Amino acid sequence: MDHKTTEEAIDHVWEMMEDIRTCMLVTKQGLTLRGRPMHAFPSREEGCIWFLTDRRGHADDELRRDPQGALTFANASKNDFLSVSGECEVSDDRAKVDELWNDAARAYWPEGKGDPNIRVLRFLPSDAEYWDGTASSIMITLKMAAARLKGERADLGDNRKVPLE
Repeated sequence: MDHKTTEEAIDHVWEMMEDIRTCMLVTKQGLTLRGRPMHAFPSREEGCIWFLTDRRGHADDELRRDPQGALTFANASKNDFLSVSGECEVSDDRAKVDELWNDAARAYWPEGKGDPNIRVLRFLPSDAEYWDGTASSIMITLKMAAARLKGERADLGDNRKVPLE
């Protein structure tokens, strides 16, 4: 059971995003859900998560039709998982591209930050849910086996839904 205050839980969500960084952005294409790996730039001060994206990847089109999205973060080695729901906006904000640009981005845009295909995606989170593991995979297996033998629910860490608006 999670004994954090709401403010502590909100802090924890932002810390998890900052620590993990790589996530799956899930959007809708009609009735089909589509996920793609993205590198997150969380900005609690601005209340959003920024991404660099490419107009050729079709996220722009999907988000124009339906701005709802979800982010899923996972650090399997720590058994930490985070799901964030919210709305997305895509823009051609060149100043923000310049601010977010880093050497890793060059692998996607070899022409550099001036590539006209680069877009900025702003994710506005509304709520989140985290599963904060307390042990290694081996310990989790042992805890699950012990709980099963005792007829109890296994304590596998903290789980909490958190409002972010």
